[in-house]
Order: sequence, then structure tokens, then C-alpha cells
Amino acid sequence: MPSTDQAPIGQAPIIVGRIRAAWGIRGDVSVEVLSDAPNRFKPGGVLRLKGKPERVERSRKGKRGLLVKLDSVNDRTQAEELVGEDLTVLPEQVEPLPDGSYYHFQILGMRVLTDEGEYLGTVEEIIVTGGNDVYVVHEEGRRDILIPALPDVIIDVDLEAAEMKVSLPDGLV
Repeated sequence: MPSTDQAPIGQAPIIVGRIRAAWGIRGDVSVEVLSDAPNRFKPGGVLRLKGKPERVERSRKGKRGLLVKLDSVNDRTQAEELVGEDLTVLPEQVEPLPDGSYYHFQILGMRVLTDEGEYLGTVEEIIVTGGNDVYVVHEEGRRDILIPALPDVIIDVDLEAAEMKVSLPDGLV
């Protein structure tokens, strides 16, 4: 179940990049890309910075990320003030994924139930392993459960109800 773009479930903005440094003297910033949507940072695209929409004037690959010029940032001083700020999009701006695939922001905070209806906790973290994600399910007073995001384990994901049904392999709980 591939997933990207982290943010809490709901209508919160989704973080797609983080400004790491000012670059040059004309307001460009070095951005750590936290999205795998290929057109997210293309010229003309709209991102949100501090909750306000910003148009991307230009972007190009840098040595350690992407170099981006936003329309309201015109010099190095302004760019330096933005170091550490997140670039976000609204939930309705994310590209649809194929059936059975979910963004991290859709999974984080989701309630997890067994196929028999037993409540296990909520997804507090997602570990990206390269092969498949692993959902860290936390419930107060209980040790965390690591659930592999595999089709034979994840039975159903109901985005509207923010619930996931799982069939746990023997010995997982």
C-alpha cells in the first residue's frame, strides 16, 4: 500500500515540502521534497506557505533537493526567514491513488479493529520499509502493535469512518 504526503487525518493541510535553506540572492529556496507527485513543484503550481497560497515561479533540481522560487519571495533575506517552514497543499489538491493505495495522512490517526471487531488502537506512526509500510498501532496501557500493510492483513480501509479492519497473523498480538 504505497503512501506519501504526511499530515493528520481530516482537513488539515498536507505537508509536501520543507524549506531547508535560502539559495542565491533572488529569493530561491532549497526544498526537501516530501511528496512523490511529479508535478507538485512545477512552475505555475500553487502551494501554501504559512496558510497562504503561493505560486511557483520556477523550480529545478539542486544537489540536495529542489530549488524553488515562490512568487512572494523576492530576495535572500526573505528566503532566509522561511527556513524550516512547511509547504503544504489542501487535501482536495492531492492526486487520486489507485484503489487499495492510501496517503499517509489518510492512515495516520485511523482506528484499527480486528476482523472480529476488537479495537486495537489508532495508527500513530508509519514505518516505510521499502517493501511495504508498517503501521504502528498504539493504545494506552498496551504495547504497540506493528501491522504490515499487506493485502492479506489489511482487510478493509474505510476513509469516511476513519477505520481499518485487519486480519492479524498468528502471534502478532
